[in-house]
Amino acid sequence: MSGIRVVLTVTPSSPELFAALKDIPARMRAERIRTLATLGLAALATGAAPRPRDNPAPTEKAPDTAPVRAGRAVSFAKSLGEDL
Repeated sequence: MSGIRVVLTVTPSSPELFAALKDIPARMRAERIRTLATLGLAALATGAAPRPRDNPAPTEKAPDTAPVRAGRAVSFAKSLGEDL
């Protein structure tokens, strides 16, 4: 698979996300969403953020590759510094 296309509409019903995106030029918003999603995944993987109610913690042990992916996400997040 070469990619997944996601069409996303952000409205004021998500005030924090709307505020974070409204002043970003349209062509840069997708990259910002990818960055925010990566940070969210890193927070979930490390336990730094609570899991959403509709996405409970898995009951089975995570596969051995999960720590590698989490490490990559955390490394990526740290490389971004405070420019977020």
